[in-house]
Amino acid sequence: MRISDYPFTQEAADQVRKANFSLEFLFDKASFEPARNRAIERVLGAIKGDISDKRPGTDAENLIELLSYPLSRLIVSCLHDDALIRRYALAEAKLAQKRMRREKGDIIPIANDLGLNPLNPNEPFKMHFSEYIRAAHPLRSPRWKLVNRDLKAGYLTVTREELMRLMEELVRNRITRSLPVPLDADICRKLDEYIIQLRSELDKIRAKQNLNLIKVDKEAFPPCIKALLDQVSEGQNLAHTARFALTSFLLQINMSPDQIVDLFNNSPDFDAERTRYQVEHISGSSGTMYKPPSCSTMMTYGNCSFKDDLCKKIAHPLGYYQRRIKFRQ
Repeated sequence: MRISDYPFTQEAADQVRKANFSLEFLFDKASFEPARNRAIERVLGAIKGDISDKRPGTDAENLIELLSYPLSRLIVSCLHDDALIRRYALAEAKLAQKRMRREKGDIIPIANDLGLNPLNPNEPFKMHFSEYIRAAHPLRSPRWKLVNRDLKAGYLTVTREELMRLMEELVRNRITRSLPVPLDADICRKLDEYIIQLRSELDKIRAKQNLNLIKVDKEAFPPCIKALLDQVSEGQNLAHTARFALTSFLLQINMSPDQIVDLFNNSPDFDAERTRYQVEHISGSSGTMYKPPSCSTMMTYGNCSFKDDLCKKIAHPLGYYQRRIKFRQ
């Protein structure tokens, strides 16, 4: 296990500290240009949705990978963008899980660093319910609910796959909570050439998402759909019923599956292949195009945020949208 693969751990932080490189040294010295480039690559990958998985072999390559992480955190902090922080934390967490899947041996030391302490070293792992809840509470699928687990005497079991998913969530949470890093303005000025490039890429992603919504007149959306879209853009996981409601509504007003998959890209639980399969299934790839739930069903599942005056006169989110469109013509 290479510690440079898991730069969010305490051991990795200790190694960086022991190396004792000043920020000026890392920013200015030509010999550290590979680390700066890899840091930019990490942030750019986060903006686009996926950090490339470097597999360093030499000591020098391990050091580059290790140093690129704190440098990328500085760059993200200088960009002053909450949405980017969420995207970055999610991308780093997904990279960590990808690397954990590659591990042939013990991943328990990483779990311990994240505050999980499985009692047995082999699958299935035994975990105290309090640790499980701390890691699993943002996950919306019913299988993660405590009532659906084999709880006995305060402990439950998880598979290796489930343990890695819980660890991914804890990595995401750790990175999100540790950003932005408090910085002197002079440090950010040293990074101007990189920041300008990255801000341009961030603007392109936003423009693409906004274009997708402009085509369907977001201002005519009912309050419930606007609220769900806001939650997605803020990097929150939606419950299954909420994802279905949002997806089926957007499909009915002629957004394409590709556009909808792009909107979900910022979700902590985002998996491109699974999301595309679900969106296309709802769109009718299996023979039936699903319609969005009625207002009463939205209320039953807690997906009705609040009602405005028009909500009181209609019984379906699509009816709200059609009425608003008619009023605006």
